[in-house]
Amino acid sequence: MEQRIAAVVFDLGGVLTPPVFGPLDELNDSLGLPDGTLRAFFRGDEVFAQVERGEISFREFLKSVGTRVQAAHGLRLDLRALAAAVEDAGHLEPAMVDLVRRLHADGIRLGLLTNNAKESVFWRETLPRECFDVVVDSSEVGLRKPDPRIYALVLERLGLPADEVLYVDDFAENLPPAADLGMLTWSFDGRDRLEAFLRGVVTP
Repeated sequence: MEQRIAAVVFDLGGVLTPPVFGPLDELNDSLGLPDGTLRAFFRGDEVFAQVERGEISFREFLKSVGTRVQAAHGLRLDLRALAAAVEDAGHLEPAMVDLVRRLHADGIRLGLLTNNAKESVFWRETLPRECFDVVVDSSEVGLRKPDPRIYALVLERLGLPADEVLYVDDFAENLPPAADLGMLTWSFDGRDRLEAFLRGVVTP
């Protein structure tokens, strides 16, 4: 018997938005930096983790990246160009917004769980907030994925048992803590496959 769920919790970047590293990789290549140099500062970097927990500003982080790139590669990085590359991946995917609206209309409870900076405003202004029962932003709660406590907080705010909740994320390392709590998880690799999966597990 297939597992049935009553709520879907979405990651933001790379799920409701385009892949987050595309513009960053383009900037990286245009500067002649080794592959993955810039994206490494945004994934698994402790200074960026401080941004996502709301402990330092995004501007302080950018300065840190500039200092480290110059020390390691002898390149003076244009921080405005770096900030622009991050913002370029910041628009919502219309097809995913449509999916969110349809799930909401079908009576599925929805949550958003995002690692983000306090200064990131695009999604707060464009997200269809009326569709979401719960929004948990790492920079507001002082916790970030994959800390198990942030998933527990989402469940607490939803008021649902873990086995009735599906968590969707494009970063593999963010899924095990949700699964350990008993949530169903989905590694996002495109809307079509997610929609096909949802047809088998949602309970309108």
